[in-house]
Amino acid sequence: MKAIDDLPEIDFEAADYRSAPMETLARFASRYKVGRSRRGIEIFDYDLCREAIVDRRLGTGHPRLMHVLGLPEGPALDYKRQSISFHNRGETRRRLRMPLTQLLGPDGSERFRKDIRHVVRQTFADIPRSTNVDLIAMLCDQIPSRVYCYWINAPAADADFVSRTSHIVQQVHTRDPSRTQEIDEGFRALLDYVDQRIVDARQAPGDDLLSDLIRATDNGLLSAGELRNWVVKLAEANTDNSSHQIAIAIIELVSRPDIWVQLGNDPALVPQALREVMRYHPRSISTSRETLEDIELDGCFIPRGQAVFPNIGAAHWNPAYYPNPEAFDIHRPDKPAHLNFGGGIFSCIGRFAVTIEIEETIAFMASAFPDLEITKARFSHSPMFTSVTALDGVLDGRVNRCRENPGR
Repeated sequence: MKAIDDLPEIDFEAADYRSAPMETLARFASRYKVGRSRRGIEIFDYDLCREAIVDRRLGTGHPRLMHVLGLPEGPALDYKRQSISFHNRGETRRRLRMPLTQLLGPDGSERFRKDIRHVVRQTFADIPRSTNVDLIAMLCDQIPSRVYCYWINAPAADADFVSRTSHIVQQVHTRDPSRTQEIDEGFRALLDYVDQRIVDARQAPGDDLLSDLIRATDNGLLSAGELRNWVVKLAEANTDNSSHQIAIAIIELVSRPDIWVQLGNDPALVPQALREVMRYHPRSISTSRETLEDIELDGCFIPRGQAVFPNIGAAHWNPAYYPNPEAFDIHRPDKPAHLNFGGGIFSCIGRFAVTIEIEETIAFMASAFPDLEITKARFSHSPMFTSVTALDGVLDGRVNRCRENPGR
């Protein structure tokens, strides 16, 4: 049986990965099913990735992540220890998921579509049509943070705080101790904010997600601490991930004018177009796990307590499951499904609501702004995530082009 040191090593700092991560992962996966990196064991094979995501021998990687960061004792670390992120497979995780699974399942999320659509259109109403704007700040960050404010019946003016804080606390995934103090302070601010929102919601309950969670708590499905942790978790994971996924979708779709026109003419194509975006250029390039017992992976002995990373990006570019994976094809079959949202007891609870946010954004943009012009777009890729570090554009690019060519 092979040892970990016998596995091939991938360097996520190398130029080829930084410039072309999916292609690099696909090349690696064509030769190896399992490898290693500085952070731990890397899984590249589609079947092994899918199995690892739901494998009961693998648990959450968050406790190790907090150790790597060196998050100090205090409110932030207490929150992380008590949140669902620290609970492995079992009754506690199942119980914690149940109320949110019911409220944010397919039907529960669909009841929010009309209001999400309203948030999307109100957000666009605040964006100048014919001038170059920062689409991350004015659009991609605003929509998920405003949806969160709607869920907790908070003033829309709080969206900037929610967005800024979500970006800060999601830096836990950088595994960079130099950012630990900022992360700790971000969590403290978010915890204080959520505590006040719960107080306000109890005084004036309404028809919003926070009030629903409070009712679930009063019915004994959650403790007061678990209620608080879920409201924090919704903010922690919401804006940062959703913002980047919206930005990725905009860049990939607008950069293909024929597809952008198709979506504007037929909004029914938007869901399948977004599935292809999430396959071709996923926000989540990998996900983290930790072995709960000694296991074997592709003939290699992996001891208990080892960090393991299923590489979603590699799985999504496996030609056995996605023929010609380098081709962007919105007409691909919807099976097999992409792995961005995990699976089983570790599936993303907010996946249906997040998908609605992106669908409504793209459907409105393609219909209302067929001449949308991107003037700047820049990606960065870590081992964990695709991030959009710059996205500028003109919603009505036709007006901009007429100004440049007044004789036409």
